[in-house]
Amino acid sequence: MNDLKVYISSFLVQDIEFIIASNECGVIYLSNDQTPEYVNRHIERFYNQANKVTGYEADQYHTHYIEDLKLYFAGKQQYLKWPLNLAGTDYQKSIWQTLLTIPYGETRSYSDIALQSGNMKAVRAVGGAIGANPVMIAVPCHRVIGKNGTLTGFSGGLDLKEKLLNIENIQL
Repeated sequence: MNDLKVYISSFLVQDIEFIIASNECGVIYLSNDQTPEYVNRHIERFYNQANKVTGYEADQYHTHYIEDLKLYFAGKQQYLKWPLNLAGTDYQKSIWQTLLTIPYGETRSYSDIALQSGNMKAVRAVGGAIGANPVMIAVPCHRVIGKNGTLTGFSGGLDLKEKLLNIENIQL
């Protein structure tokens, strides 16, 4: 029997429903715009032998993560300093690590991220990696905007992206 547990909870922060999944190594998933089936596919793809835990036990396991997110939305916490257990390709992981270097209250363009990753021509690949980010907000993909300063794609929707940028006092 496999002892690896993945805890899965859904919760509300400011009327936005989120789904979080984590294991003993850290948060593996956070989104507001995905169905439980999508989350289950992600977990099965990368953690196929995991025992999924939901309900009260999972909610208790996630209490500190949920409280951190509430503080962030209230403007009382700048970073979600959670342990992360990110699953993806090596390239995706390198881009996600780059996103973690974007300071609170600042933005970068996709071109900036491509340049920082060492390949200025990889803007589309950067966009794909950012779009595959499994832990929104903690891995701050919302801080990446179009080169001309416009809001561009975000897995949680552009309304949420704008809200997150406003929380960080970023005016476009």
